[in-house]
Amino acid sequence: MMLLQAPLFVVLLNVILLVCGQIIWKIALNRMPLTGMHNLVAVLMQPYILAGCLLYAAATLIWFYALSKYDLSRVYPLQSIAYVFGALFGWLVFKESFSSSQWVGLLFLVGGAYLLAK
Repeated sequence: MMLLQAPLFVVLLNVILLVCGQIIWKIALNRMPLTGMHNLVAVLMQPYILAGCLLYAAATLIWFYALSKYDLSRVYPLQSIAYVFGALFGWLVFKESFSSSQWVGLLFLVGGAYLLAK
């Protein structure tokens, strides 16, 4: 499979799974917030929390593959794109506020990841 030969594709797939897991967790925690130890088990047993854990497990397996094939110094900076996707989804999906300095920070993350992975 030619796409699995490209570090960018492998890391992007890893990042997408990680961010999707975070989004699903956020949805679950909006529905049933963790308010203390008394509701920890109930929160952890929500289907969305469990689905997010499955996504994280899949992302971890993909990350293992990336680490076995590519230089850590090249692929690890690419994972910072997860912060960008997470912030954008927070803004788009959850209608979270976003300041101009946050936008600039995202641009720095993208630029920095590009330069480090080059």
